[in-house]
Amino acid sequence: MRTLAVYQLKGGVGKTTTVVNLAALAAREGIPVLVWDMDPQAAASWILGAEAKRKQDGFWNEHKPLSDYIQHTAIPKLDVLSADASLRKFHQRVDSKKDAKQRVSQALSALGESYGLVIIDCPPMMTPQMEGVLKACDRILLPVEPSLLSIRAYQQIKEDFDWAKPKQWLPFVTMIDRRKAGHVAWVKKELKAYPEFMKTYIAYSASAERMLTLRKPIVEEQPAVPLARNYMALWKALKPSLNLK
Repeated sequence: MRTLAVYQLKGGVGKTTTVVNLAALAAREGIPVLVWDMDPQAAASWILGAEAKRKQDGFWNEHKPLSDYIQHTAIPKLDVLSADASLRKFHQRVDSKKDAKQRVSQALSALGESYGLVIIDCPPMMTPQMEGVLKACDRILLPVEPSLLSIRAYQQIKEDFDWAKPKQWLPFVTMIDRRKAGHVAWVKKELKAYPEFMKTYIAYSASAERMLTLRKPIVEEQPAVPLARNYMALWKALKPSLNLK
């Protein structure tokens, strides 16, 4: 089993949209997938129709089995470990970076019997506990919008998480709006300073809003639209680095 964390310090960069669409694409290929929603907003859980029936705090605070929180979705082979507002106190429930890494590693080891891929939708926070979660993952996927705040957030993450090995680190450009000269100029000129970025881009699209209305991944509901094709290309580029069996 492989574990992919989708993380960004800045919100509003398409993190959750990325999570649900990649999960749906993996499941379509017959890979048993679990979306572990750790964001208190629970957007991934909501989109996939698996709003929390139990507070995930029971796992972090009371050491209850993680399997108690997993729900099936309408998409075959795609399950969700739902998030809820109790995760706002996540950093208070886990003592340290080391403790977080150990807890997540143990949970992932148990999940390996049922899933081929676990995708973690991480909250936009930088704490020792969140760093511990990321250290327990095989790969870290980082959506970066071509805006000053998003790029600055990426630079902060890269500097603070200097422990990440090159093969773990998978940043990519997201929400690029070709109508904005600044976006296009950054990709053409400034992106050269970041050779670690994947070559696949996700364009800004109104289809992301329609996905929220439909409460289904866009690759499932409207696979022909450009946004869906962008995510298909991202999955194709990402899959070899996951070494899925």
